[in-house]
Formats: sequence, C-alpha cells, structure tokens
Amino acid sequence: MKDQRKLTNQQLADLAGIPVGTINRIMAGQTDNPSFQTVCDIVMVLDGSLDELVGITGKRGQRSAPPVSVLLCAALFVLGVLIYDLTHPMVVFFRQ
Repeated sequence: MKDQRKLTNQQLADLAGIPVGTINRIMAGQTDNPSFQTVCDIVMVLDGSLDELVGITGKRGQRSAPPVSVLLCAALFVLGVLIYDLTHPMVVFFRQ
C-alpha cells in the first residue's frame, strides 16, 4: 500500500504520527509484532483496510455473500419448522 501511494517512510511516519524508526523497522521486517494501533494508524493513512493488508478479498466495506451451504441449511431449517408447524395442530409458529 505504501508503494502504491508512493510515500517515503518519513512521509508515512509524519502522516501517521509514528516515529520514523518504528516505520523503518516495520517496513524492513525487523518488528515481529507491531502493535495493533500502529498497524491501524498506518493502514488508515494509506487509505487501505485491514482486510486488504492481510489478503482478504472482497470489496472494501462490504461483506461477502455467505456460502451456499449456509443458505441451504437455513432454508432447510425454515422448511422443517414450517412442516412441523403444519403437522402439529397444537404448535403455532406461522398460523394464527
């Protein structure tokens, strides 16, 4: 993301409010576990998303559609409840 925006480490540090030494260590891979806040500050300055940073695909700000198996299970559950409701007169889920 930094390369796409054509920013230097110093520019990124200034925009994010993070010491340039911290940016240098992160970009050089010398920091094994930067703080979540530091990563968020960097990503926000770069107008990116954490999903993009870790390689989760999909449009930014949108959830991906649930898998077909989840939709099928939900539909079968609703159908099962409906059938149970229709075959048991004392149970009233859908009828009034």
